[in-house]
Amino acid sequence: MQWIEISQLALNLMHERARVAYVTEEELQTKPDLVGSAKADGLQVVVISEQQKEKAEAQAAAGGLELRTLDVYAREFNESFQYQFVEPSKLNSQERAIFALTPRIFHLVDIAPLRAPKVLLSETMRITSTDTGGVWDADLQAIVVKRDCLETVARYAGVLLHEAAHATTGTPDVSRAFENVLTRFLGLVSARALLS
Repeated sequence: MQWIEISQLALNLMHERARVAYVTEEELQTKPDLVGSAKADGLQVVVISEQQKEKAEAQAAAGGLELRTLDVYAREFNESFQYQFVEPSKLNSQERAIFALTPRIFHLVDIAPLRAPKVLLSETMRITSTDTGGVWDADLQAIVVKRDCLETVARYAGVLLHEAAHATTGTPDVSRAFENVLTRFLGLVSARALLS
């Protein structure tokens, strides 16, 4: 037997006995946000070679065991979102008042009304994690915010602007580009607060 076949057996056994996500060195560098999500979901991240990943994908394509590569985890991650949308008319008066601030919050970071992403509210968010307050959903072309974020202006504004950074620039979490967008947003909000 060749080494790659032995390593494939080992990867299959590990997959069956532990909650793991197989990630290549390149994916560690290029998709740190997704790797971080896998860790946050309680998965052990195991680094594999490109050759091992190709072998795992070939195994799945041939009808064999599908290992949780980062691509498979991304699919599972996306499928784990469940929304229970809430119409603004169903909000209580405090929630409505906070939600009505949406255009003003966007204005703080120079997002014009015509460029502003749609904002939807949901009672529920991710199945596997309870701390996600919002998401930019590219399929819906909307920011989805969990209803409980409307408890305070600060919490809602923080989640809204975080997701607006994704929506308006396409930058992923845990990237230098995303940090730059957030830094620009902080500067704009600070300038407006201090100079108004």
